[in-house]
Amino acid sequence: MDGLASATLDRVIEIASKQSGIPKLKLSAMSAIYQDIGMTGDDVDHFVEQLRREFGCSACEWPWARFTNLSEPTILSLPRFVWQLFTWLQRGSFHNLQRYEHLTLGHIAVAIDRGEWFEP
Repeated sequence: MDGLASATLDRVIEIASKQSGIPKLKLSAMSAIYQDIGMTGDDVDHFVEQLRREFGCSACEWPWARFTNLSEPTILSLPRFVWQLFTWLQRGSFHNLQRYEHLTLGHIAVAIDRGEWFEP
């Protein structure tokens, strides 16, 4: 990444760290919003709003629903959790059954520098 992208990436990592509570040192260009950071619901809304305010980008128009869960946990989350707990041995892992595409902090920084969304 060039100097501009690197500065943008540093700031995107700072914003993600503050929003998620994950220390900056544990985040990198390869950290994915949902899979690595676990950012969902209102946290995504606040993250996107901060990106918009700081960079003047159209991040709120990006297809976030492809990359993370945009809704907050509900009472329906409990049965899903119980099902995951009950079936985790058969599946070999304990994770959200919903599949989201990877969107990395590095991709977000490059899209901001380009001034437009592009497919990862």
